[in-house]
Amino acid sequence: MAKGRFRETRWFSLTQRELLVLLVAAAFALSGVAGVRLARQIWGRAEVTVRGSGAPPQPVRIDVNTAEPYELILLPKIGPTIARAIIEERETNGPFSSLNDLSRVSGIGPKTIESIRPHAMCAPVRETSSPR
Repeated sequence: MAKGRFRETRWFSLTQRELLVLLVAAAFALSGVAGVRLARQIWGRAEVTVRGSGAPPQPVRIDVNTAEPYELILLPKIGPTIARAIIEERETNGPFSSLNDLSRVSGIGPKTIESIRPHAMCAPVRETSSPR
């Protein structure tokens, strides 16, 4: 055992003084890490401005002649039931030539058509001829 005021402990054969220094150093290290994380959290909340080419982004429009049900329900006032009805009408009576043709679908009226107009389109469907 060491002579003097501090005696040897059983923990890695360290004296009480060495153990105390080790614990204080660990406490400072942990508080430093916590301080850095806190600073990043506080100062990391600033707004980030991303500068692009200057051109405004082009809106995405959903083509009602080719869209799947999960795409159609992204349109305003269109739920799963009406999305399935749109696809059924499209498969039964052919593609829509304009958005106004959506009035063929039960549950879609003029107000619904006007609400989806900025978000949807009716691209012409090309018929593929099958080779003989």
